[in-house]
Amino acid sequence: MPPAINIGIIGCGEMGEIHARCLKEIGTATIRGLCDTDEARARKLLAYSPDAYVCSNPERLLRDDSIDAVYVCTHNDSHAQLGIAAARAGKHVMMEKPVAISLRECEDLQNAVEHSGIHFMTAFKLRFYPSVQKVREFMPSPLMCIAQMTDERWPDSFWANDPVRGGGNVISQGCHAADLMCYLLESEPVKVYAAGGNYHHPGLDITDALTATITFASGVTGSLAVGDIGLTPYVSKLSFQVMDGTRSAHLYDRLKQVSMWDGKHEEHYTDSEELGFLLENREFLEVVRRKAQPSATLRHGIRATVLLLRAIESMKTGQPQSVQF
Repeated sequence: MPPAINIGIIGCGEMGEIHARCLKEIGTATIRGLCDTDEARARKLLAYSPDAYVCSNPERLLRDDSIDAVYVCTHNDSHAQLGIAAARAGKHVMMEKPVAISLRECEDLQNAVEHSGIHFMTAFKLRFYPSVQKVREFMPSPLMCIAQMTDERWPDSFWANDPVRGGGNVISQGCHAADLMCYLLESEPVKVYAAGGNYHHPGLDITDALTATITFASGVTGSLAVGDIGLTPYVSKLSFQVMDGTRSAHLYDRLKQVSMWDGKHEEHYTDSEELGFLLENREFLEVVRRKAQPSATLRHGIRATVLLLRAIESMKTGQPQSVQF
Protein backbone atom coordinates (compact mmCIF):
# COMPACT_ATOMS: atom_id res chain seq x y z
CA MET A 1 0.00 0.00 0.00
CA PRO A 2 1.41 3.46 -0.92
CA PRO A 3 2.25 5.81 1.95
CA ALA A 4 -0.54 8.09 3.14
CA ILE A 5 -0.68 11.63 1.76
CA ASN A 6 -1.17 14.35 4.37
CA ILE A 7 -2.94 17.51 3.27
CA GLY A 8 -3.28 20.99 4.73
CA ILE A 9 -6.08 23.30 3.64
CA ILE A 10 -5.52 27.06 3.84
CA GLY A 11 -8.81 28.89 3.52
CA CYS A 12 -11.84 27.03 4.85
CA GLY A 13 -14.68 28.86 3.15
CA GLU A 14 -16.79 27.51 0.30
CA MET A 15 -13.91 26.35 -1.89
CA GLY A 16 -11.97 24.84 0.99
CA GLU A 17 -15.02 22.86 2.00
CA ILE A 18 -15.61 21.59 -1.53
CA HIS A 19 -12.05 20.26 -1.68
CA ALA A 20 -12.33 18.76 1.80
CA ARG A 21 -15.50 16.95 0.73
CA CYS A 22 -13.77 15.61 -2.39
CA LEU A 23 -10.76 14.41 -0.39
CA LYS A 24 -13.02 12.56 2.01
CA GLU A 25 -14.89 10.93 -0.88
CA ILE A 26 -11.68 9.84 -2.60
CA GLY A 27 -10.35 8.46 0.66
CA THR A 28 -6.65 8.13 -0.19
CA ALA A 29 -5.39 11.19 1.68
CA THR A 30 -5.70 12.58 5.19
CA ILE A 31 -6.49 16.19 5.96
CA ARG A 32 -4.03 16.90 8.75
CA GLY A 33 -4.40 20.66 9.19
CA LEU A 34 -7.13 23.25 8.60
CA CYS A 35 -6.19 26.91 8.53
CA ASP A 36 -8.39 29.98 8.35
CA THR A 37 -8.23 33.47 9.81
CA ASP A 38 -11.60 32.55 11.31
CA GLU A 39 -10.89 29.38 13.31
CA ALA A 40 -14.61 28.75 13.78
CA ARG A 41 -14.92 28.38 10.02
CA ALA A 42 -11.99 25.96 9.98
CA ARG A 43 -13.56 23.89 12.74
CA LYS A 44 -16.63 23.30 10.57
CA LEU A 45 -14.41 21.31 8.20
CA LEU A 46 -13.53 18.88 10.97
CA ALA A 47 -16.65 17.07 9.76
CA TYR A 48 -14.47 15.80 6.90
CA SER A 49 -11.43 14.96 9.03
CA PRO A 50 -12.14 14.86 12.79
CA ASP A 51 -8.49 14.32 13.77
CA ALA A 52 -7.15 17.38 11.95
CA TYR A 53 -5.85 20.33 13.91
CA VAL A 54 -7.15 23.88 13.44
CA CYS A 55 -5.07 27.04 13.26
CA SER A 56 -5.25 30.63 12.05
CA ASN A 57 -1.65 31.02 10.85
CA PRO A 58 -0.60 29.25 7.62
CA GLU A 59 2.96 29.03 8.94
CA ARG A 60 1.91 26.21 11.25
CA LEU A 61 0.89 24.08 8.27
CA LEU A 62 3.95 25.06 6.27
CA ARG A 63 6.29 24.15 9.16
CA ASP A 64 4.59 20.79 9.67
CA ASP A 65 6.98 18.22 8.19
CA SER A 66 4.22 15.61 8.04
CA ILE A 67 2.19 17.63 5.52
CA ASP A 68 2.99 16.79 1.91
CA ALA A 69 0.78 19.29 0.11
CA VAL A 70 -1.41 22.30 0.75
CA TYR A 71 -4.58 23.60 -0.86
CA VAL A 72 -4.72 27.39 -1.20
CA CYS A 73 -8.39 28.43 -1.14
CA THR A 74 -8.17 31.96 0.24
CA HIS A 75 -9.11 35.33 -1.24
CA ASN A 76 -7.37 36.07 -4.52
CA ASP A 77 -4.98 38.73 -3.26
CA SER A 78 -3.26 36.22 -0.95
CA HIS A 79 -2.80 33.42 -3.50
CA ALA A 80 0.64 34.37 -4.80
CA GLN A 81 2.05 35.12 -1.34
CA LEU A 82 0.85 31.79 0.05
CA GLY A 83 2.02 29.92 -3.04
CA ILE A 84 5.50 31.39 -2.68
CA ALA A 85 5.61 30.49 1.02
CA ALA A 86 4.42 26.93 0.31
CA ALA A 87 7.01 26.46 -2.43
CA ARG A 88 9.80 27.65 -0.13
CA ALA A 89 8.54 25.21 2.51
CA GLY A 90 8.71 22.34 0.01
CA LYS A 91 4.96 21.69 -0.07
CA HIS A 92 3.19 20.64 -3.25
CA VAL A 93 0.38 23.06 -4.07
CA MET A 94 -3.16 22.91 -5.36
CA MET A 95 -4.23 26.52 -5.83
CA GLU A 96 -7.65 27.91 -6.56
CA LYS A 97 -7.83 30.35 -9.43
CA PRO A 98 -6.63 32.94 -10.16
CA VAL A 99 -3.06 32.10 -9.17
CA ALA A 100 -2.31 35.84 -9.00
CA ILE A 101 -3.96 39.16 -9.84
CA SER A 102 -0.97 41.13 -11.13
CA LEU A 103 1.90 40.54 -13.56
CA ARG A 104 4.46 41.03 -10.80
CA GLU A 105 2.78 38.41 -8.62
CA CYS A 106 2.79 35.99 -11.54
CA GLU A 107 6.52 36.47 -12.04
CA ASP A 108 7.37 36.15 -8.34
CA LEU A 109 5.27 33.00 -7.96
CA GLN A 110 6.76 31.40 -11.05
CA ASN A 111 10.31 32.08 -9.85
CA ALA A 112 9.61 30.61 -6.41
CA VAL A 113 8.04 27.42 -7.79
CA GLU A 114 10.75 26.91 -10.42
CA HIS A 115 13.46 27.04 -7.75
CA SER A 116 11.63 24.82 -5.27
CA GLY A 117 11.22 21.48 -7.01
CA ILE A 118 7.58 21.17 -5.91
CA HIS A 119 4.64 20.29 -8.13
CA PHE A 120 2.05 23.00 -8.52
CA MET A 121 -1.46 22.44 -9.87
CA THR A 122 -3.90 25.18 -10.81
CA ALA A 123 -7.49 24.24 -9.95
CA PHE A 124 -8.93 24.54 -13.44
CA LYS A 125 -11.79 22.14 -12.84
CA LEU A 126 -13.48 22.77 -16.22
CA ARG A 127 -10.78 20.80 -18.03
CA PHE A 128 -11.79 17.68 -16.14
CA TYR A 129 -15.45 17.52 -17.10
CA PRO A 130 -16.12 14.32 -19.07
CA SER A 131 -18.00 16.40 -21.66
CA VAL A 132 -14.89 18.48 -22.29
CA GLN A 133 -12.83 15.34 -22.82
CA LYS A 134 -15.48 14.12 -25.28
CA VAL A 135 -15.04 17.31 -27.30
CA ARG A 136 -11.26 17.00 -27.27
CA GLU A 137 -11.53 13.46 -28.64
CA PHE A 138 -14.14 14.47 -31.21
CA MET A 139 -12.26 17.54 -32.45
CA PRO A 140 -8.53 17.55 -31.69
CA SER A 141 -7.74 20.55 -33.93
CA PRO A 142 -10.44 23.25 -33.82
CA LEU A 143 -10.05 26.41 -35.88
CA MET A 144 -12.25 28.64 -33.74
CA CYS A 145 -13.67 28.80 -30.23
CA ILE A 146 -16.57 30.97 -29.05
CA ALA A 147 -16.50 31.05 -25.24
CA GLN A 148 -18.93 32.61 -22.78
CA MET A 149 -18.79 32.73 -19.00
CA THR A 150 -21.44 35.19 -17.87
CA ASP A 151 -22.93 35.14 -14.40
CA GLU A 152 -25.69 36.81 -12.45
CA ARG A 153 -24.76 40.21 -11.07
CA TRP A 154 -22.43 39.82 -8.12
CA PRO A 155 -23.28 42.02 -5.11
CA ASP A 156 -20.98 44.98 -4.58
CA SER A 157 -20.28 43.62 -1.10
CA PHE A 158 -19.09 40.22 -2.41
CA TRP A 159 -15.39 39.84 -1.55
CA ALA A 160 -14.48 38.77 -5.11
CA ASN A 161 -15.76 42.16 -6.34
CA ASP A 162 -13.41 43.99 -4.00
CA PRO A 163 -10.75 45.60 -6.25
CA VAL A 164 -7.96 44.42 -3.92
CA ARG A 165 -9.16 41.13 -2.45
CA GLY A 166 -10.84 39.73 -5.55
CA GLY A 167 -10.27 41.93 -8.58
CA GLY A 168 -13.82 41.61 -9.92
CA ASN A 169 -15.57 38.98 -12.00
CA VAL A 170 -13.42 39.20 -15.12
CA ILE A 171 -10.23 38.48 -13.18
CA SER A 172 -11.67 36.22 -10.49
CA GLN A 173 -13.85 33.97 -12.65
CA GLY A 174 -12.81 34.74 -16.20
CA CYS A 175 -9.56 32.80 -15.87
CA HIS A 176 -11.62 29.58 -16.02
CA ALA A 177 -12.95 30.58 -19.44
CA ALA A 178 -9.57 31.78 -20.67
CA ASP A 179 -7.92 28.51 -19.69
CA LEU A 180 -10.61 26.30 -21.21
CA MET A 181 -10.41 28.18 -24.50
CA CYS A 182 -6.64 27.63 -24.63
CA TYR A 183 -7.12 24.01 -23.64
CA LEU A 184 -9.68 23.32 -26.37
CA LEU A 185 -7.67 25.11 -29.07
CA GLU A 186 -4.38 23.56 -27.89
CA SER A 187 -2.38 26.66 -28.73
CA GLU A 188 -0.79 29.65 -27.02
CA PRO A 189 -2.46 33.09 -27.13
CA VAL A 190 -0.25 35.71 -28.76
CA LYS A 191 -2.48 38.79 -29.24
CA VAL A 192 -5.73 40.11 -27.78
CA TYR A 193 -8.06 42.96 -28.65
CA ALA A 194 -10.86 43.68 -26.17
CA ALA A 195 -13.70 46.00 -25.26
CA GLY A 196 -15.76 46.29 -22.11
CA GLY A 197 -15.72 48.19 -18.85
CA ASN A 198 -17.56 48.70 -15.60
CA TYR A 199 -21.22 48.64 -16.59
CA HIS A 200 -23.09 48.11 -13.34
CA HIS A 201 -20.72 48.43 -10.39
CA PRO A 202 -20.11 52.20 -10.51
CA GLY A 203 -18.76 52.34 -6.98
CA LEU A 204 -16.02 49.76 -7.61
CA ASP A 205 -12.74 50.10 -9.49
CA ILE A 206 -13.16 46.84 -11.44
CA THR A 207 -13.95 45.55 -14.91
CA ASP A 208 -17.25 43.71 -14.71
CA ALA A 209 -17.74 42.77 -18.40
CA LEU A 210 -15.34 42.14 -21.25
CA THR A 211 -15.39 40.74 -24.77
CA ALA A 212 -12.14 39.81 -26.46
CA THR A 213 -10.85 38.53 -29.79
CA ILE A 214 -7.77 36.40 -29.30
CA THR A 215 -5.21 35.27 -31.87
CA PHE A 216 -3.26 32.09 -31.16
CA ALA A 217 0.23 30.97 -32.21
CA SER A 218 -1.19 28.28 -34.51
CA GLY A 219 -3.25 30.89 -36.37
CA VAL A 220 -6.61 29.88 -34.87
CA THR A 221 -8.87 32.43 -33.21
CA GLY A 222 -11.16 32.72 -30.23
CA SER A 223 -13.94 35.01 -29.04
CA LEU A 224 -14.29 35.37 -25.29
CA ALA A 225 -17.11 37.01 -23.29
CA VAL A 226 -16.91 37.16 -19.49
CA GLY A 227 -18.56 39.13 -16.70
CA ASP A 228 -21.33 39.23 -14.12
CA ILE A 229 -23.49 40.82 -16.77
CA GLY A 230 -26.40 38.34 -16.74
CA LEU A 231 -27.07 34.61 -16.64
CA THR A 232 -28.49 33.14 -19.85
CA PRO A 233 -31.38 30.75 -19.12
CA TYR A 234 -30.70 28.10 -21.78
CA VAL A 235 -26.93 27.66 -22.11
CA SER A 236 -26.29 28.65 -18.45
CA LYS A 237 -23.26 30.54 -17.21
CA LEU A 238 -20.96 28.46 -19.40
CA SER A 239 -21.12 28.05 -23.17
CA PHE A 240 -18.20 26.91 -25.34
CA GLN A 241 -18.44 26.27 -29.08
CA VAL A 242 -15.64 24.91 -31.27
CA MET A 243 -15.52 24.43 -35.05
CA ASP A 244 -12.97 22.93 -37.46
CA GLY A 245 -14.42 23.77 -40.87
CA THR A 246 -16.68 20.73 -41.03
CA ARG A 247 -17.51 19.66 -37.52
CA SER A 248 -18.77 21.63 -34.54
CA ALA A 249 -19.42 21.04 -30.87
CA HIS A 250 -21.29 23.02 -28.24
CA LEU A 251 -20.71 22.63 -24.50
CA TYR A 252 -23.45 24.14 -22.32
CA ASP A 253 -25.60 23.63 -19.20
CA ARG A 254 -22.56 24.25 -16.98
CA LEU A 255 -20.67 21.90 -19.32
CA LYS A 256 -22.82 18.95 -18.32
CA GLN A 257 -24.16 18.69 -21.87
CA VAL A 258 -22.50 18.71 -25.28
CA SER A 259 -23.90 18.47 -28.81
CA MET A 260 -21.45 17.35 -31.53
CA TRP A 261 -22.10 17.65 -35.27
CA ASP A 262 -19.87 15.83 -37.80
CA GLY A 263 -21.43 17.46 -40.87
CA LYS A 264 -24.11 14.82 -41.21
CA HIS A 265 -25.12 13.53 -37.80
CA GLU A 266 -25.56 14.96 -34.32
CA GLU A 267 -24.34 13.18 -31.19
CA HIS A 268 -25.41 14.27 -27.73
CA TYR A 269 -23.72 13.55 -24.40
CA THR A 270 -24.94 14.41 -20.89
CA ASP A 271 -23.32 14.20 -17.47
CA SER A 272 -25.73 13.73 -14.59
CA GLU A 273 -23.63 15.94 -12.32
CA GLU A 274 -20.62 18.24 -12.34
CA LEU A 275 -17.53 16.10 -11.81
CA GLY A 276 -14.75 18.64 -12.29
CA PHE A 277 -13.89 19.15 -8.63
CA LEU A 278 -13.73 15.45 -7.84
CA LEU A 279 -11.66 14.55 -10.90
CA GLU A 280 -9.14 17.37 -10.44
CA ASN A 281 -8.64 16.26 -6.84
CA ARG A 282 -8.02 12.69 -7.97
CA GLU A 283 -5.34 13.94 -10.34
CA PHE A 284 -3.68 16.14 -7.72
CA LEU A 285 -3.34 13.24 -5.29
CA GLU A 286 -1.72 11.20 -8.06
CA VAL A 287 0.61 14.12 -8.79
CA VAL A 288 1.73 14.16 -5.16
CA ARG A 289 1.99 10.37 -4.93
CA ARG A 290 3.98 9.92 -8.14
CA LYS A 291 5.85 13.26 -8.05
CA ALA A 292 4.48 13.86 -11.56
CA GLN A 293 3.61 16.96 -13.53
CA PRO A 294 -0.09 17.91 -13.38
CA SER A 295 -2.10 18.53 -16.53
CA ALA A 296 -3.08 22.00 -15.26
CA THR A 297 0.22 23.58 -14.26
CA LEU A 298 1.24 26.90 -12.74
CA ARG A 299 2.18 28.03 -16.24
CA HIS A 300 -1.39 27.48 -17.37
CA GLY A 301 -2.64 29.47 -14.39
CA ILE A 302 -0.31 32.34 -15.21
CA ARG A 303 -1.26 32.19 -18.88
CA ALA A 304 -4.94 32.71 -18.05
CA THR A 305 -4.23 35.62 -15.71
CA VAL A 306 -1.85 37.34 -18.13
CA LEU A 307 -4.32 36.93 -21.00
CA LEU A 308 -7.07 38.66 -19.00
CA LEU A 309 -4.78 41.43 -17.74
CA ARG A 310 -3.66 42.11 -21.32
CA ALA A 311 -7.30 42.08 -22.44
CA ILE A 312 -8.15 44.71 -19.82
CA GLU A 313 -5.17 46.77 -20.98
CA SER A 314 -6.47 46.54 -24.56
CA MET A 315 -9.91 47.60 -23.36
CA LYS A 316 -8.44 50.66 -21.67
CA THR A 317 -6.11 51.71 -24.50
CA GLY A 318 -8.21 50.68 -27.50
CA GLN A 319 -5.16 48.90 -28.90
CA PRO A 320 -4.35 45.19 -29.41
CA GLN A 321 -1.96 43.83 -26.82
CA SER A 322 0.73 41.18 -27.10
CA VAL A 323 0.26 38.25 -24.71
CA GLN A 324 3.68 37.38 -23.32
CA PHE A 325 4.38 35.55 -20.09
